[in-house]
Amino acid sequence: MNKERKKFLKRRFGWYAIRGIISLNGILPLSLSYFAGKTLGSIAYLCVRRHRKIALNSLAVAFPGKSLKENRKIVRNFFIFMAQGTFELLHFLKNPAELGNTRIQGKKHLDEALKKKRGVILLTAHLGNFPLMSLKLAKAGYTANVVIRQMRDTSANNYFHNLRLEGGVKTICSLPRRQCISGILNALRNNEVVIMLMDQNFGSGGVWVKFFNKLAATPVGPIVLAVRAKAAVVPAYIYREGKGKHCIKVFPQEELISSDNKQEAILLNAIKFTRMIEGWIKEFPCQWGWIHRRWKSQPSKKDRSEEFKIEE
Repeated sequence: MNKERKKFLKRRFGWYAIRGIISLNGILPLSLSYFAGKTLGSIAYLCVRRHRKIALNSLAVAFPGKSLKENRKIVRNFFIFMAQGTFELLHFLKNPAELGNTRIQGKKHLDEALKKKRGVILLTAHLGNFPLMSLKLAKAGYTANVVIRQMRDTSANNYFHNLRLEGGVKTICSLPRRQCISGILNALRNNEVVIMLMDQNFGSGGVWVKFFNKLAATPVGPIVLAVRAKAAVVPAYIYREGKGKHCIKVFPQEELISSDNKQEAILLNAIKFTRMIEGWIKEFPCQWGWIHRRWKSQPSKKDRSEEFKIEE
């Protein structure tokens, strides 16, 4: 059996497993999903050594003052949170009416930004059960768009796309890039909300900003598109308050830093938003994705020679 065939069968198996979990989550009480998530998360923490190591290394960078014992506790709680969050999301996708326990703090800030009729880029991070943000906003009457990378398995991709549609959430595919940009700009012109994340490794693109005091490749799409569309940038994140209870915390619109040099302005804004995201993570360290290799990419000689490419 060749490599591609193995990958195909693996994706097929995973897809049928997900369908089974979704079906069960649709009929079982949410409390059982939390119990299952805690059990599987605890097992994953013990068994998935590679990702546990990545998470511990990431925490050592972010919180050098914490002991190994403290970091291990954060990682274990994150694994549990991640497993519970997956079950939780699948449950809410099938039972959107139960999103009533998710509150929006600072809703007025989003409403004020939308009154300008230029659209809103809701700038967020992979914190909390972040996919629930779009579902709740749609439930609250907003036209919410999410930028999604398509799944390799077509059946799974179409299924989740339809679930988002049923929940009132519009999808903008991240690829092809030109089509993605066009989709975002059209949504902003229609005065819609586009949810964009800015806290993962961006390879050789973007700019290099200190994330917990270590340079990390940082995407600048939200900044560039906001300038181009003259859209409002409204920071927001979601965190879990209790079982089935979440809070979307919305901040006032952030005015972008301007400069005579376009690249300098992009870098300065990337620094500002990265510091903001850092603060959120420090407040809820167990609810951020430490298994992501945020500092995997490092600037090349070419990057270091370019002006306003790297935070000094």
